[in-house]
Amino acid sequence: MEIDTTNIAYALNAGKTVSVTVTLYGTDNIGNYVNSTVKVVSDDLADGKTFEQTSQFELGTIARNKLIELVAIK
Repeated sequence: MEIDTTNIAYALNAGKTVSVTVTLYGTDNIGNYVNSTVKVVSDDLADGKTFEQTSQFELGTIARNKLIELVAIK
């Protein structure tokens, strides 16, 4: 199933990005679907990078990877 980024919202404090909320959606051809919202925090970014240095594509990738961890059956 392909998961697409459908929305990215930046949370600011004093003009600085403190987190990003990424909405993800995917569906397959038999009716299964995933609709989720994942919060990306600075600890999720590559070492030394800020939100301002991280592209929207990269934020979507980070959120997808977090989603995999969040829904993993343990």
